[in-house]
Amino acid sequence: MQVTEYNDIKVYNLSAGKSLPQWLEEAQKKKQSLRQNEDFKKRIDLIQDFEFNVASTRVRVTPDGQHILATGIYAPELRIFDLKELGLKCSRGLDSEVVDFLMLSEDWKKLVMLMDDRTLEFHSQYGRHHRLRVPKCGRSLCYDSESCGLFVGGSSSEVYRIDLEAGIFQTPLEMQRLTEVNEVVVNPRLPVLSCAGDGGLVESWDLRDASRPLQSLQVGDAGSSMQVTHCAYSSSGMFFAAGTSEGMVRVYDVRSNRPLAERDHMNGYEITSLCFHQRGAESSDLLVGSTDKKSVKVWGATTGAMAASVESKSVINHLTFFPKSGLFMTANDQQRIGIFFVPSLGLAPSWCSFLDNITEELEESKEKSVFEDFQFVTNDELEQLGATELVGTKYLQPYMHGFFMDHRLHGKLKAALEPFAFEEYRKQKVKEKLESKRTMRTRIRGKDKVDVNSNLHSSLQMAADEGTAQGASKKRREAAEKAKQILADDRFKALFADSDFAIQASGAPAQAEQVAARVLPKKKRKVAKS
Repeated sequence: MQVTEYNDIKVYNLSAGKSLPQWLEEAQKKKQSLRQNEDFKKRIDLIQDFEFNVASTRVRVTPDGQHILATGIYAPELRIFDLKELGLKCSRGLDSEVVDFLMLSEDWKKLVMLMDDRTLEFHSQYGRHHRLRVPKCGRSLCYDSESCGLFVGGSSSEVYRIDLEAGIFQTPLEMQRLTEVNEVVVNPRLPVLSCAGDGGLVESWDLRDASRPLQSLQVGDAGSSMQVTHCAYSSSGMFFAAGTSEGMVRVYDVRSNRPLAERDHMNGYEITSLCFHQRGAESSDLLVGSTDKKSVKVWGATTGAMAASVESKSVINHLTFFPKSGLFMTANDQQRIGIFFVPSLGLAPSWCSFLDNITEELEESKEKSVFEDFQFVTNDELEQLGATELVGTKYLQPYMHGFFMDHRLHGKLKAALEPFAFEEYRKQKVKEKLESKRTMRTRIRGKDKVDVNSNLHSSLQMAADEGTAQGASKKRREAAEKAKQILADDRFKALFADSDFAIQASGAPAQAEQVAARVLPKKKRKVAKS
């Protein structure tokens, strides 16, 4: 398990590390037993076999929250995971790759899959039930449970409609200004279908009267080449989010065309997935989860405040939240499906409630940050270093409004930019160190001059100054402390001001020596002699 922290918000990557087959293969190669391996004992395998041979394309949770369905390659496959058993329930081999799929019922027993060979496959509990072909390549699916209508949007200006109750194709919806449709979504509370496509437009249709479209939403600039790649409705149907090909996400109230909040991913990648999320059953906070191919960002739907952020080494294809919890999953271009848990977003689901106890224990211990050995640089700093050619390579990891760079590479680039900066810095440090050790040979004590017992006063003052010098011994520090006490005590002021307390130079020289012997070390006692 890997832990990252952003603004005191911890994100636990439950899919980091090696899988069980990798552990077994490594142990067999090294001929070592895993019984004594501490890393193997501390691993967290939340769902067994939660992976594919090459990559995963889509992952979804059934409406009843009992199963997780995922598709991936290679070979094309659908896998169904039972959350009660925390393992694989069954898998089905497919003829072609899955572009999108949906559940038509509350569980996994009725589902439809859109394939990349222009076919729709309907599956039931026993397997494939029916297969049909659509005229154009599809990109997105959505289902209206009220009318039993299935909508397919793709690489044409038409959205195909299929009546699943009658089993027939209906007249397709002809887009007014869109030439292609990237995603279709249905409002869960209103009979409204929204289609996102090119030109920064979102066209909406009233499903009760498909002959006339509703008002279009201009997400991007009019006439620009920006595309609306993904869109989503909230569960209440009152909020709508749209993500563009330039990495910008905007949230709207369905009653207005002015955005309530927006979030820029600041890396130039297009939005690959978008969804709404609620923190918990008792919370009214509405969040938006948006992903590009390298990062996941969770932020407030009405405020735009960042709630969590995750960076990924592999390309992210899809994002899914487990309802009313702090757990979310990502389908990505690697074997293991990403599983992340953020305690600040909500509690762990009931089928993995032990995560709350584990994270509470980890809060007490300090964990290493993933980017501890990296230096954060902005675009302007990258330009100053002359390293703009590294954008898009493995040497720069996009993060927020800049990039993470290895601190060793950053040091080399800075040294090449200013070759004599380190030498000047070293000389300055040496000079400061020498100045701190060097003391004045001649001390001027004009303001501290006294008329009575001046020799004793000067000896005590010198002892106090030498004890505070850098590198003074323990005896000198003790003597300085005693001398300061004598000089600061009001009872001894008359000793240096009243002539009645003057130490006689000829009659009683031992008195000055006696006073100095109590305070000064042996080498300085002769100073008090007259």
